[in-house]
Amino acid sequence: MPRTTNKITTRAEYEACRAAGIDVLGGRYDVPIGLRVELQRELFGTGHTPAENEKFYRYCWEHKRQICEECMKPLRSYSAVFVSHILTRGAHPEMAHDPRNVNILCLRHHNQWENGNRKAMRIYAANQLTIEELKREYGADKI
Repeated sequence: MPRTTNKITTRAEYEACRAAGIDVLGGRYDVPIGLRVELQRELFGTGHTPAENEKFYRYCWEHKRQICEECMKPLRSYSAVFVSHILTRGAHPEMAHDPRNVNILCLRHHNQWENGNRKAMRIYAANQLTIEELKREYGADKI
């Protein structure tokens, strides 16, 4: 079940939200996948160069709460290692620059998500819902 509450259907609606300082891409807005991908490519680039990835990581850091979503520890300063992909960039490059596909995690919990027991994490259930939503939206027939 999508967790969004507001719907953006046009670029004009997106621009109005952006002008008002509202982050539309972060997850609380339902944006048609074609428009979402178009906006993500404009904001973060069409490839996955270090510069494009850095732009994406900074965006996530600036638009999400700066605490570890697992342990709730405040994260005092920016580091790209705090931006943890839910679905990996390598396996799902089409989703790599979607802000909904990341958690802000301390290094310990980033490593646990990548290499440890994910099911033991408190973010696991919510991430499973995000995974279902992303896979449904990024179906090949929708882009």
